[in-house]
Formats: sequence, C-alpha cells, structure tokens
Amino acid sequence: MEVGVTGARSAGDVIDGRYEVLRVHGDGAMGLVYRVRHLRWGTDLAMKCPRPGLFATAADRDRFVAEAETWVSLGLHPNVCGCHYVRVIDGVPCVFAEYVAGGSLKERIADRSLHEGGAAAALARILDVAVQFARGLEHAHAHGLVHQDVKPANVLLDTDGTVKVTDFGLARTGGATVSGAPGRGSAGGTVLVPTGGLTPAYASPEQSAGGPLGRRSDVYSFGVSVLEMFTGGVGWMAGPVGRYGGEAAGEEG
Repeated sequence: MEVGVTGARSAGDVIDGRYEVLRVHGDGAMGLVYRVRHLRWGTDLAMKCPRPGLFATAADRDRFVAEAETWVSLGLHPNVCGCHYVRVIDGVPCVFAEYVAGGSLKERIADRSLHEGGAAAALARILDVAVQFARGLEHAHAHGLVHQDVKPANVLLDTDGTVKVTDFGLARTGGATVSGAPGRGSAGGTVLVPTGGLTPAYASPEQSAGGPLGRRSDVYSFGVSVLEMFTGGVGWMAGPVGRYGGEAAGEEG
C-alpha cells in the first residue's frame, strides 16, 4: 500500500513509490527508523524520519537537511555507517543510511555476548570493538565533525564483526569548535554537531556544562562506552555527570 512518511508505517507499506517498509526498527522522541528496500535498486537501507513537529519553520527543516548532508560528506569508511543521501518526502527530510544487520553495541552489552568464551576471549573481543569504534570517530574528526552523542546505542555491529559508528547529525545542530582538527574543523573553525542528542551518562564535563565542544568531548564519551563494555554498565545513568560536570570543567579551565 502506498503511504506517506508522517505517522508510523507497517511492513509491506510503500513510501514515495520506491521504498518498501520491511521492518520498523525504532520509534523514539526524535522520530522513526525503518528498514526499507529500494524497489529499483533491490538494496536494503535504514530510513530515518524525524518527527515533523521538530521543525518549527521551513528554515529549521532546511538546516536539518544541510546538516544531515554533512554525514553524507564523510564518504566511505569501514567503521562509519555510510549515509547515502537525504530526501524530503511529504515535507519531512528523511535520511537514508547503510543498513547494518547485526544490532547495536548497546544490545551486545545488555545480553553479555561480549563476554562469551572466557576472560581472554572477552578481552580480545572488547579491544577489537574499541579499536574499530575509535577508528570511526577518528575518521569523523579528520573531516571536522564532532558527533556529540557517542554511546553504545550509536555504534552498530555488522554480522561479520565490523563496527560502525552511526547517527552523525541526526539531532538538531549548532556550532562547535574543534581544536586542531584538519580541514573544515581547523583551529578556530566551526563545525556542526548535534545539540539535541546529549545523553547525560556519556556526556563530557564541558558538554554537561554547556561549554564549547571538541574532539575530546567525543573521546570522553568513547571512554565511558569502553568502560561499559568491560563492566556491563555505568553507575551514573541518572545523570550525576551533569551535576558535577560543570565543576570538573571549571577546575580544568
């Protein structure tokens, strides 16, 4: 059945005459995520559709499109989930990204599968994931992008064990300075990063305090994510980082 993108859709629905919905993967505050098949290409894609209410004006929508396209600009890297293009359908800008079949790192932490096979096997597996995770972030930083919502839920694992960082620029964005990053993110330059996607348990002190962000903000969140891989959880999920982060950022300053 031919449908639009506003509201939840079901498996078998066809969107814009070319995308068949295979599965609804997520329905969160930001919007809906579908696994779709491009009927002409025969390729499965992840289709991410923000809720129309997120855009107060047409300018907000246009800004979202421009910023989502910064994800497209990352190009191909084995440890970054590729974003193919952004298409406006029924007035809603939808992001079409690489579909990764293996689930998220958050799910692997929750089901303890990272720790299967004894301590030595678990250590090797966690280090392999961490190294690939870091390479994906390094690629983004080299292109002047700061993710700002680095966490296990935004790291996907393919069925062959390849790790891919995802969801660059899907939240509404603002300016951030990336000190020392080459290209567009050179010292004193401005890049676009999500401001709506902060997750308190993983947020760096400067992010929690509302300060300027750079690569080190992502590195902090990466470190918390690696800690969680080892321990199975972090002890401040309710957000004490936000409470004490401002003091830490001030002391560092």
